[in-house]
Amino acid sequence: MFRKGGDVTFLVEELRSVFDPRGGYFKKGGKYMPSLVAEIGDAIECHLRMIGMLKDEGLDAHQQALVEEKRAQYEAAVKSAETRDPDDFPEGAQLCGKCHTKAMIQMDGCMTCLNCGESKCG
Repeated sequence: MFRKGGDVTFLVEELRSVFDPRGGYFKKGGKYMPSLVAEIGDAIECHLRMIGMLKDEGLDAHQQALVEEKRAQYEAAVKSAETRDPDDFPEGAQLCGKCHTKAMIQMDGCMTCLNCGESKCG
């Protein structure tokens, strides 16, 4: 196909749809590959995107709305963390990885954030 020319973009889907009966594997980066042939299809897809023969689909309207909602929640959490007085929380509190406020304390044997409720125990 590559030597004769023409549209080769269909090869990507054909190769990526081949599954190994013994199961696939995860390659570096955590991406699941159902077979070695599918990984070849993935490499061809990557190359075709790089040279511009395949375009990125992007996000649909639902996914875009979800991203915007999550971004607004994050910005609101950061803004509330910036406006909060650091003296509101107990001495010795640690930095929370979720809301980035120094409000993590040991409560009931578990690290819990007093600001957002994040807990290491679930």
